Amino acid sequence: MEIESGTAKVNGTELYYEIGGTGPTLVLISGLGQNALAWNTVVAAFRKDYRVLVFDNRGTGRSAVPPGPYSIDQMADDTAALIRHLGIGPVAVVGWSMGGSILQSLLIRHGDLLRAGVLLNALPNYTKVQHYWLDGLIALRRSEAPPEAKVALSMPWAISSLVLADHERTAEWVQHVLANPWPTTNNGFEAQAAGLRVYDSLPHLGQVSTPALVLVGADDVLTPVAQASQIARAIPGADLEVMGKGGHSMVLDYPQDVHRIITTWLSRNDPASR
Repeated sequence: MEIESGTAKVNGTELYYEIGGTGPTLVLISGLGQNALAWNTVVAAFRKDYRVLVFDNRGTGRSAVPPGPYSIDQMADDTAALIRHLGIGPVAVVGWSMGGSILQSLLIRHGDLLRAGVLLNALPNYTKVQHYWLDGLIALRRSEAPPEAKVALSMPWAISSLVLADHERTAEWVQHVLANPWPTTNNGFEAQAAGLRVYDSLPHLGQVSTPALVLVGADDVLTPVAQASQIARAIPGADLEVMGKGGHSMVLDYPQDVHRIITTWLSRNDPASR
């Protein structure tokens, strides 16, 4: 399968992207500090039925790292500009974690570019606990702790307890994270984080008219079911699905289940997927 890759100068920055596969276009938006590699457990499966676009948000991977802070609306405008630059709209979009915040901004402000949206382990706004978590994570990233320790200490917020209890598998994930050839700098991470922690979609979600699925894992302690429910209640006609297993990183823990749920929903709600 041929995968096209390149960089695009859009919205005042430069974004790295990869696109490939057969079928209607599906865009995958990564979370805080993550790049396109975050989707490696599911991207090949999606490419069997979709032309899939993955990219590095500003501040991560092979994209530019302009001075921060960034805003969620700014990163949504980046995404919209990339879709227009590639001439691939309207598209279906899956946004994971901060990518879900970016998708909410797209739904609110660029609905003409979207056929359907899947909000995966997403949040409408930051809670006190999420502020505490982010403050701690930034301090940990700035510290001189060993790289393995930094990753391991962040994992209980991301991985379900069932998976975390398998220390062999967890150790493999630590090494997998550390093997990322394009790690996010502290400057890029903190520039994204500054926008994420002040974003609040709730006052505007009532104007969304795009079909939407809010998908969350029952074991997600970082963006829990209660926050997914808030989003689903606020978007007219949105569907809420709670996967019976899986934490915030259930794309990594249970990729086949996540892929199945998303493609099944898209087949029923995305006109181009039917």
